[in-house]
Amino acid sequence: MSKSVGGYDIVSLINSVWMPVLLALLCAGYGVYLAITKDPKAVRRKNDREAVLKESAVYVKNAMWLMFFMALGCVIMACIIFFTGNDMAATIQSISWFIFFAILWKRNEDKNGAL
Repeated sequence: MSKSVGGYDIVSLINSVWMPVLLALLCAGYGVYLAITKDPKAVRRKNDREAVLKESAVYVKNAMWLMFFMALGCVIMACIIFFTGNDMAATIQSISWFIFFAILWKRNEDKNGAL
């Protein structure tokens, strides 16, 4: 018998929430890694590692904040699932968050990326 909180089965909630929480931890961990190393090679594509960046320090700093931004989106997704139980709303939120993240990443790439 699994316990119920507010009409929700705890085991099914944990099964629904573990993936966004894991993704949030991975994104936040990568953001911390970028903050510590400040290495632009950790952010660049494999075939573009030798490219000269316009502003490498600013590029890595923006990439770090974007990873924290993505971690926040994963936490919000987990909260939507946990408190409402609505997987569709969480999926729509995560897709829109990822599209916004991609736009911001492209702006960072255009502004501070390779010459």
